[in-house]
Amino acid sequence: MAITAAGVGSGIDIESIVSQLMTLERQPLVALQRRESDTRAQISAFGNLKSAISSFQDAMQDLSTLDAFRVFQSESSDEGVMTATASGAAANGIYNLNVTRLAQNHKMGSDAFAETDTLGGGAGDALTLTVGADSTTIDLSTAKTLAEIRDAINSATDNPGVTATILNVGGGNQRLILTAEESGYDSRVQLGFAGGVNAASFNFATTNQDSLGAALVDLTELDASYSIDGFALTSASNNISTVIDGLDIALKGPGAATLNVTRDTAAIEESAKAFVDAYNNIFSTIDTLREGELGGDSTLLSVGRLMRGVLNAAPAGLDGSYNALSQLGIKTDRDTGQLTLNSSDFGQALDTDFAGVAQLFANDDQGYAFRFESLANSMLDDNGVIDGRVDGLNERVRRLEGDQAELERRLDLREVALRRQYSALDQLVGSLQSTSTFLLQNFF
Repeated sequence: MAITAAGVGSGIDIESIVSQLMTLERQPLVALQRRESDTRAQISAFGNLKSAISSFQDAMQDLSTLDAFRVFQSESSDEGVMTATASGAAANGIYNLNVTRLAQNHKMGSDAFAETDTLGGGAGDALTLTVGADSTTIDLSTAKTLAEIRDAINSATDNPGVTATILNVGGGNQRLILTAEESGYDSRVQLGFAGGVNAASFNFATTNQDSLGAALVDLTELDASYSIDGFALTSASNNISTVIDGLDIALKGPGAATLNVTRDTAAIEESAKAFVDAYNNIFSTIDTLREGELGGDSTLLSVGRLMRGVLNAAPAGLDGSYNALSQLGIKTDRDTGQLTLNSSDFGQALDTDFAGVAQLFANDDQGYAFRFESLANSMLDDNGVIDGRVDGLNERVRRLEGDQAELERRLDLREVALRRQYSALDQLVGSLQSTSTFLLQNFF
């Protein structure tokens, strides 16, 4: 804004007068700004409501399908022998495991050589390493130290699954150690030689040991050996996932252990509690918003009515023993209107008719989780009741912004007009004061 000097001619404080007048003129603009701020607060409040409904959706995930109820836990009598994790494909059961030996990664070590010693150096000299159907050949036509051979193996682009390391054994001597990256007999390292290099050049020997600490002679013993309920089995890995459906078993050491697989009712109860808490959070959010930014907004009443409508509508046509959440110990508190969960009643319902509990929540037509999921989707949909209300509020914000811009333009013009008027007044009063002074000087 340009620098003004109103009141220079008359001494009247025109700047203060214009400023106070413009403060009054700006009251409609302040009202528009306040309305915009309130509207934006309402939009934010609806965001909080959507967040609460979205959290409710998340809490229903573990109750929304029959497969979600297939939650099992496994307990080993000796975790030094084996541990296990159970998936939804598991079933209740008790299994007796006896581990004879663990699977090992095949390891071989060469003779000791001085760190400056080289191997190869003749035309066609080579070392081939094979694992399964894959192999790599290390060119030794240029003589190499053990360290150089190690580097060549580890950097080979067609390395079949072998890691080479140097073992310093003292006195400046080293051994080249080859280790299969995967355990088991089928992943053992097999060696081939060419040119003047042969098996005696390196004199590799298996360094794996059996359960008694003796050198492993039969390489099939690189596989784990164990039995389940008396049936003898072997595995290339200590992690077994294909023997018992739904169980991932990790062999830890020789010995016997019992594996007990049971339905994890505690986890299911936690899912039910999360459902109850998320339901209650929606109504707590509604109460907070009703006392704040959305007081009197009918959308809150609609959401609450729809939620209670699903809760109070009993499913029809279920095969189980239950047709109401109250039968599971999930009831509405008369004083607060909040849901509560009675752990004892819920556990008893699971023990009495587990499938019936699952159907009550997860039936794909009448289950509570299914119907609540459908309701939540409709409320959060782009064309749903909440977004429809928010769209209206956003349109109001755009109108208010436009009204403010127009009013700002008119206020700028009004301020210019006021300054022009008071400037003219200033000049008139100044002129009159000069005339008055002249007359007084000439008549007295």
